[in-house]
Amino acid sequence: MIPALFDSLAWACAFALCLPGLRRRPAYGAVAVLVIAALLWLPVGGTSLLAVLRGAAGAASVTTAATLAALLCARCACECVFPRGERALVAALAAAAGLLFYPPALGLGAIDPYAWGYGGALMPLAVGALALAAAATGRWTIAGALTAALAMWRLQLLESTNLWDYLIDPLLASGGLIWLIVGAWRGKSVKRAGCSPAAARSSANAGDAR
Repeated sequence: MIPALFDSLAWACAFALCLPGLRRRPAYGAVAVLVIAALLWLPVGGTSLLAVLRGAAGAASVTTAATLAALLCARCACECVFPRGERALVAALAAAAGLLFYPPALGLGAIDPYAWGYGGALMPLAVGALALAAAATGRWTIAGALTAALAMWRLQLLESTNLWDYLIDPLLASGGLIWLIVGAWRGKSVKRAGCSPAAARSSANAGDAR
């Protein structure tokens, strides 16, 4: 039950990010998440949209849910909750983890990093050290996401017993890679147009506000 509830909240945050009119309206954002999460459980044709999403995309990782929640809070409350610089770092970490993890999982290469998540102290210690480093540098979303992932893995609150499944999933890895590619493309477009990065960010923020 807990894994399904967790996934419903993660997907609700994802769909809420697609709704207009939530900027600077935290109460609206909270209501939207609760309503969408409830709708995901409604039976349709003998199943539910949540079951379809879980079957198609798999279970959401803790870091994915935390990232989506932080993005929604940044939109509904204040961007300082999840600054753009930290978003870029999350995207880079997610893309790097995906490139490290998924090709070997598909049989490419002799090393299987997925096995690292089943036991031993090295990987949890590495994740904990990364969380401490993030907190020390003020990257609170990263620190919170990694800490929550470690805690939920330790308590075995989700279906998997592998730490990797609490840290990364295909949607987060592909989303991070796409975010970096789009960001690089926009940067090149800005340079070609002769527009300063500050002006480009101002224009992007104005577009988000609309």
